[in-house]
Amino acid sequence: MNIIYKVVLLVPLTLAYLIQAMPSGYASELYVETKADIERQSVEVGSNGLNAIDANAAQHRLVQTAPVLAQFPTVLRYYQSDSRFQYRIALLNLVLDKTATKYGPAKLEPLEQVVTQSRGLVMLQENEIDVVFLATTKQREQEFLPVRVPIMRGILGLRVLLIHKDNIDRFAAFGRSDVNSAELGSFEQFKQQFEAGFVFHWADMAILDSNNIAVQKQPTYQNLFAMLNAKRFDYFPRGVNEAWREQRENSARYPDLVIEKQIALHYEYPVYFFVNKDNQLLAQRLEEGLSLALNDGSFKQLFLKHHKAQIKQAQLPLRRLFHLDNPTLPANTPVIDKSWWLN
Repeated sequence: MNIIYKVVLLVPLTLAYLIQAMPSGYASELYVETKADIERQSVEVGSNGLNAIDANAAQHRLVQTAPVLAQFPTVLRYYQSDSRFQYRIALLNLVLDKTATKYGPAKLEPLEQVVTQSRGLVMLQENEIDVVFLATTKQREQEFLPVRVPIMRGILGLRVLLIHKDNIDRFAAFGRSDVNSAELGSFEQFKQQFEAGFVFHWADMAILDSNNIAVQKQPTYQNLFAMLNAKRFDYFPRGVNEAWREQRENSARYPDLVIEKQIALHYEYPVYFFVNKDNQLLAQRLEEGLSLALNDGSFKQLFLKHHKAQIKQAQLPLRRLFHLDNPTLPANTPVIDKSWWLN
């Protein structure tokens, strides 16, 4: 019994999963050609292997057994490529490496153009990219397929404040560790006195709004540094994993921006890998890879490599924490284990 497979080599992504779609016993060998050859020829794969079709196209052909076919890398496209996402990209690479034996090698391909988060999610929905790494919300879990392993271990929900140096004393009145707690300003007073700056389409904008925090809302991330420098608002809440790198990267243009030393905001904010609803196989691969990396310790090792210095720099025991509720979390959100960084 023979089975005819028509193979179109348009995107390497096709090849990594093709073997799994073939019935057992019929995937012993596969014939792959250049696009021009493939468009005019069929690949005949049966229990007796490959029947050659066109000797003139032999220089373009690759005849491999099924295990070797997996040497064609799966290409995963993503849009989050600036320095904020170095750890998440490194973790994605680690996960793909951990699962290469089962699923074949994979290659990450960043989007060439810069797009907003909202545009990136549209692209994921339309299969123009393959994976994003974002905080979860009820809406996102309805529209996309989450891999419910918190890749940031909750650290993105711990926010220190990027401020103008002229306002250090104003903020100190709410966080000084050297004064009696009765003399400190309350969180309600803090919210009345200070205005934050934030990107309006980020998921935690809803968290700030629901906790009645005054916010100057902007469409683009980079504009916020210039506006804070001009004192258009009072603070830019940044994740512990983000703040010092962003201050350093912007120090030449905005040398008056500093990290406030005595206050932090905190809310539950798990970050997951998300894929298109129809890409069950990729979601399965990512979940398996994260599990492998958790079990062998490489996940924790990578996390601390990227975040240990910032955690130490934050001096969390000296900060006053203001806790915010997160009404955007799905009801079944797993509890985040923060033991890697928070005692």
